[in-house]
Amino acid sequence: MLPMLKKIISLSFIGLLALPVLANDTSYINPGVKYGDRSCPLKQHKKYKTAFDADCRCGHNSSKSTGLEECMRPTEVALNRGSQVAEGPSFSTYHNAHISGGFIDYENNELIASVYWDNSKDAKGLVVAYNLDDWSRRFISGEAQDEYGPMAIAEGPNFHLLKDIQPGPDGNWYAFNYVYRKNTKESFGSGPVIYKVNPKDGKRSIVWEARNGKYGQCPSGRKSIKRESQKYVQYTQEVFAVDPKDGSYVVSFNNSKMGGTGFARISKDGAKCDFISLSGKRDDGLKVGRGFDMRGPMLGAYLHNGKLYTHSTGEKTLFEIDPKTGNRKAVMKKSPKPQAWRHVQWDEKRNVFWISGKMNSAMVTAWEPGSKKVLITDKSCSGKDAWASWFTMCKEGPLATLTLNYGPMWLNKKTGTLLFGYDSIGIVEYEPETGNSINRSF
Repeated sequence: MLPMLKKIISLSFIGLLALPVLANDTSYINPGVKYGDRSCPLKQHKKYKTAFDADCRCGHNSSKSTGLEECMRPTEVALNRGSQVAEGPSFSTYHNAHISGGFIDYENNELIASVYWDNSKDAKGLVVAYNLDDWSRRFISGEAQDEYGPMAIAEGPNFHLLKDIQPGPDGNWYAFNYVYRKNTKESFGSGPVIYKVNPKDGKRSIVWEARNGKYGQCPSGRKSIKRESQKYVQYTQEVFAVDPKDGSYVVSFNNSKMGGTGFARISKDGAKCDFISLSGKRDDGLKVGRGFDMRGPMLGAYLHNGKLYTHSTGEKTLFEIDPKTGNRKAVMKKSPKPQAWRHVQWDEKRNVFWISGKMNSAMVTAWEPGSKKVLITDKSCSGKDAWASWFTMCKEGPLATLTLNYGPMWLNKKTGTLLFGYDSIGIVEYEPETGNSINRSF
C-alpha cells in the first residue's frame, strides 16, 4: 500500500502544479501575462489587481539589480543598460531628447507624440507614433539620426524645438514649433511656428510664423517701435491647441512691455490673429475679458465643453476662460493644494480633471470641478475620499519617484488609464484604481 500511496501523492502534487494560479493568490487580473510569475506579495496588491503585464508596485520588480526593465527608470534602462522597451526605432539615446506633447489617434490606435532633441538653439524635432497594442514605435516626420548623424524623415522645412502636435478637423496634423533667432532690426526674433503635417507621408509645410508680417499677427499696442517685431505681441512656447470646430489655433503671449498677457486665436490659414483674452499693461490700454489678471507666462491650453483651461505661473491658478467673451474665472487657486500646473485632461468616467506638469515633481492630481476636493496620487491613498472611491492605492512603480516636469499627459478614453511622457524619453502607463505604473515604450 505504501508504494501506491506515494504514487497517489506524487500524481496529486503534479496535478496541483498544473493548476492555474488561484485568483486570490496573485496581484494580476490575468496570471498568464508575461510577468505573471512575479506577483506582488502584499494583501492590498492582491486585493487591487493590475491588468498590466508587469506589477511594478513591489520592490523585487522595481529593483535595479533584480527588477524588470518595465519597472525601472527609463534613462537607467536606455542609457546605462543600452536596452529598449518595445520594438521599433528609438530616440532614447539622442542628445537632450524630450517627449513634449501629442494626442491619441483612436481611429488608428496610436499615440502620436512630438519630440525635440539636441541643444535648444539647434534643436531638432521628430514626430513618433506608438502602437497602443504592442507599443512598437515608428518615425513619421522630422529629423532622426543614425550612425552617420541627423537624417530627414519625410519632406518639408525642418522642425526645431517641437513642443506639440495636435489633430485638425481636416484630417491633417498641426505641429507647434519654437525657433530661436537673433533679435535684430533685420530679424523678427524668436517665436513659434505652426506646421501642417500630412499623417500619411509626414510631409511638412509652414502655416504661420510668429511676429512675421507675412502672416496674421496680434498687435502689441506699443507707442515706441524700434524694430518690426515690436509691433506684435511676444508669443510663448508652452501653449498650443487646435479648435476642433473651425481648425483655428490657440496660442499665448506674455510681455509686460510688449502687449500684456493672454491668448490669441490664429485663423486656420494663418492670415488673421484675434485676441481671446487679455490682461496686463499696454500702451493702448486694451483689455479683453473680465476676471483675474493672468500673471506670468501661461502654461497649457485645454479645450473642454467650449471653455479654455489654462494655468498661470504667477499665482498658480487654474483658469477657465470663455473664448466668446474673454472672461476669466479662477476655478482653482493656491489653496487647496496642489497648485495648478501645465497639463489638464478631462475624465468623463470619473468626473474629474487630471492635472500634471509641475516642475521637479512627479505629482499627478485629480480635481473635482466646482469643489475644493483634490486627490494627490502619491498621498491620498486608501479610498477614504467618498467622491473618489475608485482611488484605493497611492501610485507606485516608475511613475512614483521621478519628475514629470513639463512631460505630457494623456487620458486613454478606451482603457481609463493615464499615459505620460516620462523621464524625458519614455512612455509610462498608469492605473489610477491600483496605483500600478509601467514602462511601455522607449
